[in-house]
Amino acid sequence: MSVCLLSGCTTFDSFRHAYFEEKDEDQMPVITIGVFEPQTGRTSDKGQAELKGIELANSIYSNVDGYKVVLSKVDTQSKVSTARTAVQGLIAMKPVAIIGSAGEATSLAASEYIEAEGIPTITPSATNPLITQTNEYYFRACITESQMGEGLAEYAYRQLGSTEISLISLKNDSSTAALIDGFRDKIRSYTKKDKTKAIRLVEEITGDEESMDQALDKVRDEGSNVCFVSLGTEAMDMFFTKAEEKNLTSVTYLGPRSWGNSDFVAMMKKHPDIKVVFPYMSVISGTSQASDKQTEEAQRFQIEYESRYGAEDIPTEYAALGYDSYLLLINAIHNAKSMEGPAIRQAMLDLKNLKGATGVFNFDDRGNVVRTVNLSTISDDMVVSEYITKSEAEAKQLEDVEANQEAEEK
Repeated sequence: MSVCLLSGCTTFDSFRHAYFEEKDEDQMPVITIGVFEPQTGRTSDKGQAELKGIELANSIYSNVDGYKVVLSKVDTQSKVSTARTAVQGLIAMKPVAIIGSAGEATSLAASEYIEAEGIPTITPSATNPLITQTNEYYFRACITESQMGEGLAEYAYRQLGSTEISLISLKNDSSTAALIDGFRDKIRSYTKKDKTKAIRLVEEITGDEESMDQALDKVRDEGSNVCFVSLGTEAMDMFFTKAEEKNLTSVTYLGPRSWGNSDFVAMMKKHPDIKVVFPYMSVISGTSQASDKQTEEAQRFQIEYESRYGAEDIPTEYAALGYDSYLLLINAIHNAKSMEGPAIRQAMLDLKNLKGATGVFNFDDRGNVVRTVNLSTISDDMVVSEYITKSEAEAKQLEDVEANQEAEEK
């Protein structure tokens, strides 16, 4: 199977010959990549999933430029205090780079120690913007909440062609504020150019049955065909039940990335006529399926994951992001031709169009990934790919075509 790890394509075997020394690993010098993840505690499900992806990538790409890569793992226990101690112990092991953490607060807590030592570090899934804003050695494999919101806006306005959008959020809920802001700002950028109004309803609810009833009545009265709603699993179960009672099953419901979690997917079995679309970092839809929307590395990840963990263990987005985080680091180590932190950091920033399990990677100057957004839906009780947003070049080309069409009409 072909894989694309650098900007060009090569087979897996030739990639190994080109970038990894083919010799007895027991005779190789060793470098360490540190891993600090919540293996226990509140966020351990995410941490353990990321660890599976990291270990899988290490088993496939276990050496680079003649060095055997060894993982040194510590447990943050999902606690800020433990994360500080854990990362200091990890730094004492002299890693050339670090992967972690799945937790927002634990990543921020570790940040000062990482920056002081100048160790390139990548969080697979933490979206808090401060993680990369305040530390030039911290990178992010996932996109931010704001980018996710923009991706949902592109899908609603460009793909579905909707100008009848309702936006419903939980009152005083700050957890999805960036997602909502990204969505609204992107819709406004479209409608300002097109001189139209697309968001017809903005409603804050308390989350009780009465407030849901009132909001859905307004959705129906506005004739909305798209409804952006940022609620959790239990609340959405009630919300969809009421939407069905009001015959609002033709509406496409957009929501946060948490809708890709197993509890939400299980809940949706009760609402087979409702279509949901949400950001999901992996375009993997299940071990028995493949898609032309996947990168070749995504297909490799899918096959190798099943081989290592079994067909019943469906990889989550966190596993895929852990896998990609490792790939990003070893490519940067190879390109840097150095084991020094500043050189690896610069090589990370210089990576261009690296293809991983969750898409194609580039970074901005603050270590945030600049990439397309994968949006998924739920079909046959599985998360499946629905839409991948346009790249910057594709979006610019589309805008130029539309501008030319508008000029010709005038």
